[in-house]
Order: sequence, then C-alpha cells, then structure tokens
Amino acid sequence: MTAILIFTGSAGPSIATAAAATAVHAASQGRKTLLLSLAPAANLRALLGSPVAATPTPIAPQLDALALDGPAELAAAWEQGRARLPAPLSQIGGDELPLPPGLELLFGLMRLHKLAPRYQLVALDAGPHDLLLRALALPDGLRWTVRHLFGLDRGPGRSSASVARAALPTSFIPSDTLASIQDIRVQAERLRGLLHAPNAAARYVLRPDRLALEEARQAIPAVQLHGLAVQALITGPLLPNGLETTPLATLAGQQAAIYAEVAAIWPSRQLTRLDLQADEPGLAALGRLGAQLDIGAPAAVVPIAQTWQGAPAVAIELPGLPINALQLTLSGDELIIRIGSYRRHILLPEALRGGAIKATREGEHLIVRKRD
Repeated sequence: MTAILIFTGSAGPSIATAAAATAVHAASQGRKTLLLSLAPAANLRALLGSPVAATPTPIAPQLDALALDGPAELAAAWEQGRARLPAPLSQIGGDELPLPPGLELLFGLMRLHKLAPRYQLVALDAGPHDLLLRALALPDGLRWTVRHLFGLDRGPGRSSASVARAALPTSFIPSDTLASIQDIRVQAERLRGLLHAPNAAARYVLRPDRLALEEARQAIPAVQLHGLAVQALITGPLLPNGLETTPLATLAGQQAAIYAEVAAIWPSRQLTRLDLQADEPGLAALGRLGAQLDIGAPAAVVPIAQTWQGAPAVAIELPGLPINALQLTLSGDELIIRIGSYRRHILLPEALRGGAIKATREGEHLIVRKRD
C-alpha cells in the first residue's frame, strides 16, 4: 500500500523543504517516490534545481515530481461537464472561473487517487495549515449546503427526511442537474477519505517562534478533527548549537526553549529538528536534510474512533488543545465542533442520532456519547 505523507504547518518555505527532502531521501533508499506540490511549479523548480510540470516529471532515479496547476485543473473539470449545464452557465468558459480557496487540495487528491498505485511513497506539500484546513472542511460545507437546499438522497448522511424538508422545490430542477450536485458532494467526501486511511499521515512543520507555537496548539488538533492523523512534528529552521558567545545567542536560546516546549506539549508525537541549511538548494543538500528528518515509521494514530470503552461514541484525539478552545453545537444529525477559527460538521453515527448525547474531555480526547 502506498504511504502518503502530507506536509503542512506554519506559513513559510520550510514545509516545501521538508516535503522535498523527505521525497529525495526516500528515493535514494530505493523507494519509488512522488513529490506532489500544490504550490506553483516555479517554487518547486527553485527547490529541486530541475524543471517541473503538471504531470509526473522524472527528477532523479526513483523520484518524480509534480506541481499542480489549480486553475488549469478547474478549467478542465468545468469543460468536462459544461455541456450538461443550463444555458447561462454553459456559456462560461473554464478559463473564466475563479479558483475558490482550498479547491487545489481536492484536485490534488484526484491526482493522488490516480497516481498513488504507481509509487511506494507520495510526499504531498499541502502548504500552510490554514489552506489545508479550509480544504478539508469543504466536503462538510458541501454536505450542509446540499442537505438544506435539496436534501441528501445518497452517500453519507442519506435521509429521506432531509429531502422532504429541502428548501428548494426539487421537482422543478432537472434530474440530471440534481444528480450531478449530489455526485459532486459524495465524491468530495470520498476524496477526503483518502487522507483518513491508515497509510496516510501528516507531518507538521512548526516554525520555532512563539506565534507559530500558539497557532499550532489549535491547528494540530484541528487537523486531527478533520480525520488526518498528525503523526510527527518537525521544528525549524533551527540555528545550530554552539552560538552562546555570538550575536545570535539570544535567538538560539529562544528557539531552544520553543523546541523544548513543543516536546512537552506533544509528548505522544515524534519530534525532529529541521536545521538551518547553509548549502545551496539542490538534490544533494535535500538528500542530506532528508536523512536527518527520517524518523522511520511512527506508531499509527487514529484521530477519530466510533467507539469508546466498547460503547458507541465519537472519540476524537485533540493533542495539545488548550482547555477553553473548544465549542460544540448540535444541528440535527450533525455535531459542529469549533476549535478557535476552525470548524467541522461531523455526521453523527446512527447509534447517536435521535436521543440525548453528552460531550466530555478525557485527557486529550473529546468523547461524544449517549447520555445515561
């Protein structure tokens, strides 16, 4: 089974560097590897020192790279279904469409679904955590919108009652149009499901400063809330040791303190350093950095479980989450969980619908179950 590593974290170039270094090192160890980036091709070309296209491009033995072209992917998808759209919409060309935030990841997952079987490892540079989390929330937003406007007639959340309560009179909407809307919603949830599999995990790249640490205390639990396991943390770029008598001593000390705090906040996650690199960009330097970042295969993490202590429940591990950063709302069959500015609509399992439920924090877990 193809291993999928998703690199995200604090805004900055270290995410792309960590993803590329991991991919180069894995390929040097004989694993057929794909480096997939949601950033523009120019960024990846500067990092690798080789041209990269929107299709898998050989970079080195056992290593291919691909930089997704989001607007082109959107235009191609639009043109495929354009003939089935009503007259006003069918006159719009694919290259006229704006690209909604987060849609790049869904296109990346479509590519991943097709390409992953060719590789042993896919390293996905998903960019800053804000972009990743907005993208992971898109399928839930689509489900919520379709439920209220048309009802859910298939896939997750299917309910005849929701169809009966739909805000729009679906009898006046062409059946093929309705079917396309429902199919898009279901497909989006299935694509996100690629990141919920045991072979997929995130590596969170944390910039070593106070602001980034405070952001991570909400972002890492939020990534887990969306079903993607944060398996390990990478902190950097870090100044080297031995700067005590230099003008950089204060900054080096601050970074060392942040690194120690990260280890204390997330003791259950493997932590590694991303040292500041003085080398010129290129495959050789990336390979050396990748060897430093190689942490093997950490223990599997299950972010969301359907049972707790043998009983039906929604059990979500939210590591490092501050005590007062959690808000819950129940809306029909959906539990709305908010962590700071991040929010997810979780479809409750059948066993928890229709009755009284309660939510408790037990260690790093949020447990939602039937009320006694």
